[in-house]
Amino acid sequence: MSRALSHPDVSIVFTQWNVRDMLRDCLHSVHEKTKGLTYEIIIVDDGSTDGSPEMVRAEFPDVILTINQTNIGVAKSYNKGVALAKGKYVQMLNSDMVLVNNAIKILLEFLETHPDAGACAGKLRNRDMSTQVSFGSFPGLLQAFSEAFGMSHLVPFVRWPQIGIVPGESITTPMEAQYLSGADMLIRREVISKIGFFDERYTSYCEETDFCYRIKHDTRWRLYYVPAAEIIHFGGQSFSKVPEYRLRLMYSGYNKFLTKHHGRLYSLATRTLYAFQFARRWVAARIRYMFSPGDDCRWTITEAGWHVKYALFPQEGRI
Repeated sequence: MSRALSHPDVSIVFTQWNVRDMLRDCLHSVHEKTKGLTYEIIIVDDGSTDGSPEMVRAEFPDVILTINQTNIGVAKSYNKGVALAKGKYVQMLNSDMVLVNNAIKILLEFLETHPDAGACAGKLRNRDMSTQVSFGSFPGLLQAFSEAFGMSHLVPFVRWPQIGIVPGESITTPMEAQYLSGADMLIRREVISKIGFFDERYTSYCEETDFCYRIKHDTRWRLYYVPAAEIIHFGGQSFSKVPEYRLRLMYSGYNKFLTKHHGRLYSLATRTLYAFQFARRWVAARIRYMFSPGDDCRWTITEAGWHVKYALFPQEGRI
């Protein structure tokens, strides 16, 4: 890898915020696992205060680093990184992950041999190697209804839409998906040239969902889950200390996505169903707390309350 590469096979683009040690591990795993292709690494630091930029400069001098003076969010930061990319393909990677195998090469070979694929993503694993959400259905009224009323349990023979799908180990061959996790998505350059990249009205949630929606509806390309490419994703590290803010951003993203593609009334109806789902959880937790008070139950009550609040009244405020 070198800054001097004029046309690498892949531009690996990160955004990161205050996860210095995980970023270091991630970069080491990219260097150790990625073989058989040329690549450049671009990091957009989103206003970190933990010494991340200094670590990158000292330990990874070949990385292309750009620093935001203030935190501007994932969507704008990724757009800044992609604007610098010179690769034939653009690989999104979260900074809180490590490659299990030569995942980027596996994804690249899939796009090279499947011209109908505009983007693909691999199997995301937890720290204990269990699988986690890797793809799913778009947020929507039917999806919200099925989850609010537990339809997958009541009518299990129907394939109800789910925002996040945790693929079983039995899925070993590539399959088409509605949307892919942005944590490890490899994208054909022509897709970005045709429809652009992230809509900057989003902050840190639903930007990749919106991007996938536009690929599905505005282009001829398809999206694929490729389970042979495996990555451990520690997940949510930047927001782990600000859980209420994370939910505020999440529902703000849902509202923007639903309003943009379906209208305000559709968004309100869908978010009301989300609120209903968690209102039921809040009531159940309150009843349990009456008979068996404890910190776990108290946290469930607090978190469910946040879900209801921000589902009904999404806000965009920043920390």
